[in-house]
Amino acid sequence: MFLLGSITQILVTLFALRAGATVQPPPKFVGPRYHRPAVSEKKLQAMAPSFCIKRLSELPGKFSKKALAAACQKVIVSDDCQSEKGSPIFYFERDGYDKHAERILAISLIHGDEHPAGSVGRNWMIRLNRINPRNTWRVIPLVNPDGAAAWTRYNAHGVDLNRNFPSSDWNLLAHKYWHTFEKNNKRRYPGPTADSERETQCIVKQIAAFKPDFIISVHTPYGVLDLDGPKKLPRPNFYRLPWYNIGTFPGSLGRYMWVDHHIPVLTIELHFNGLQQPWEFNRLQDLTGTLAIRAREILKREQQIAKQ
Repeated sequence: MFLLGSITQILVTLFALRAGATVQPPPKFVGPRYHRPAVSEKKLQAMAPSFCIKRLSELPGKFSKKALAAACQKVIVSDDCQSEKGSPIFYFERDGYDKHAERILAISLIHGDEHPAGSVGRNWMIRLNRINPRNTWRVIPLVNPDGAAAWTRYNAHGVDLNRNFPSSDWNLLAHKYWHTFEKNNKRRYPGPTADSERETQCIVKQIAAFKPDFIISVHTPYGVLDLDGPKKLPRPNFYRLPWYNIGTFPGSLGRYMWVDHHIPVLTIELHFNGLQQPWEFNRLQDLTGTLAIRAREILKREQQIAKQ
C-alpha cells in the first residue's frame, strides 16, 4: 500500500522517457476561458470579511456564527489573491507564542466540490482566534471559491488547481500523466501551462511570503492521512483516518513543495461526511501541529548529519 504512490511516479517517469521526453503542445482548456479584469487589492480587502462570513457559513457542520464573524473580521487579502471571477482568496493568521514556533500553512477547498474540507479551515480559524497557539498558523480556508460555488473540482477555467503547481517536472510529465493515467479526465486537467491560474499563483505567492515549515492540505473523500515528508517521522494515530501513501503527481502541491523544495506536506483526506464534533477538529489540529514540530526536528538533524 505504501509503495503505490512511488510506483506510480516511477511508471510516469519511465513512460515519459520512453516516449522521448518531449514537451507536447498544451491541449485546449477543458472549460471555458474567461478574460475578466483583475479586481484591485483594496477592493478585495474590503470585500473579504463579508465574503468570508457568507461563504464559510454555507459549509457543512456546526459552528458559532458569532465566533466566525469575529474571525472573519481579521482576514487578509494580499498579493492580489483572487479567483478568475474576482472573488477574494483570503487568509487568517495567528502568531505562535514560542520564539521557535513552526510556521504552518493550512489550505482547504482547493477542489471546489469538497465542502467538508472547507469546514476544517473554518473551524481552525475560529479556534485560533480564541487560543494562544504555540505555532504560527496561516489558514486559507477557500482556495477555489469559483469551484466551490459551482460544486466543481476544478476552477472557472476547468483546471485542477492541484495539478497546476509549477513542479520541476510539470513541462515534462503533467500532460503525459493526464493523457495516459487519467485518460483525459476533465476533473484532473492540469492546465495549459504550469502556474497558469490565478488561484495557483496566489498560493505560490503565499508560500513565498509566509515561508512555511509545514503545509497542510485538506481534502475529501478517501479517509486517510498522507505525509509527503521525512520517512523517519512517526505517524501518530487519528482514530478515523489511517495513514496511507497516496503519492505525489506532476503539478501537485506535494510534488512541488516536498519533492522540489523539501517542505513537508500533510494531505488530510476526510471521509465524505467530514468531521462532526468540535473535539475532532481540535484534536486533528493539535496532531498536525505536533507533527510539524517533529518534522522540523528530524529535518534539522538530517541537515546536521549531511554537513558532517
